[in-house]
Amino acid sequence: MGDSTPLQQAKAIAAALEQLADQLRPEVIRAARLDDDGRRDLDRIEYALGTIGKALILTDYSIDEEKDIDKLKAFRESQKGMG
Repeated sequence: MGDSTPLQQAKAIAAALEQLADQLRPEVIRAARLDDDGRRDLDRIEYALGTIGKALILTDYSIDEEKDIDKLKAFRESQKGMG
């Protein structure tokens, strides 16, 4: 196992996210917005996706510093209007 475990986890996570993304269709989102619990679920989804995005950006920071700084700056800019 050793080093392959994180690689296997990444593969499983990628497959699960692709499957879930296929299920998150506009009609699902619209229906969720009409319900209090549904809106909370959408907030949870958005938070989880944000966490994943941040982890991907920040983890790769040491690999390609210039590219990641641009991503981080763009992310921060996109968040300014949300506060």
